[in-house]
Amino acid sequence: MGFRKRGMSHFLKRLKAEPVEVILFLCASSSIIFLFLMLLFIAKEGAQAFLTFGINFIIGSVWETNLDLYGAFPLIYGSLMVVAGAVVIAVPLGVVTAIFIAEVLPFSFRDLIKSLIELLASVPSIIYGFVGLLFIAPQVARLFGISSGTVALTASIVLAIMSIPTIVGVSGEVIAAVPRDFKDAALALGATKWQTIKSVVIPTAKSGILASIMLGFGRAIGETVAVLMVAGNVALIPTPPWNYLSPVYPLTATIAMQMGEAAVGSLEYSALFGLGMILFIVTFIVNTLADAIVKRESKFRSGVK
Repeated sequence: MGFRKRGMSHFLKRLKAEPVEVILFLCASSSIIFLFLMLLFIAKEGAQAFLTFGINFIIGSVWETNLDLYGAFPLIYGSLMVVAGAVVIAVPLGVVTAIFIAEVLPFSFRDLIKSLIELLASVPSIIYGFVGLLFIAPQVARLFGISSGTVALTASIVLAIMSIPTIVGVSGEVIAAVPRDFKDAALALGATKWQTIKSVVIPTAKSGILASIMLGFGRAIGETVAVLMVAGNVALIPTPPWNYLSPVYPLTATIAMQMGEAAVGSLEYSALFGLGMILFIVTFIVNTLADAIVKRESKFRSGVK
């Protein structure tokens, strides 16, 4: 009898919990639903450009709205060029700063410095754009002897400054979470402070550091206003292709600049949504690769343990 009562009470509790489980499931899956709907909308609006130009929409080298020529390759190249430069600048500075804060800086100063760096992440992007346009661009022009400093290098520097707080914040938390026992064991074996950081802390926190780099990459590749103000906005591949002192026209800047003038339903309107589709796919591929690398690293560490 007691067993039957317990079974009945468990069943009633299960019935009461089911609506909550359904709500939690819907909340958890809402992001996937929104992502799918966004992808469907962008694909629908950009389909005309892909159907009209085919593969030439991606590999074409001419983007001229007055002639209805939409080849996105110079824009894709400009985006990847600027983001690559930003990553090269931001990753060493961000990771080294995170290591310094978590392992070297006295404990009494850590919270203050972390708060100041995190404050940089809350600065509006247009402020970074103004700083880049009024201060960094003239310095680049003066340093390299060029007529205008609104070039790919300036855009990379601005994006690097915007990405560093993200890298420092995430990497710092991961490095600080490395078990104290690991460090004490290395020091007990005679390792110096630097040897412990190099051989114990960094390898242990490697997957988290990689995740912070990818978050910084996501911040850089999706930035619009700051890049629009300092990149120069010329839809041509630099000559030579690695020339960071040439103006470029990134994807996000193109969409922001031209969407307000494009007639709804026109070929230009569809081409701009096509650029959004390309940007969406590039971001998805990078995030998927980063997730795969992080999971592989986690499995490797689990196997070693």
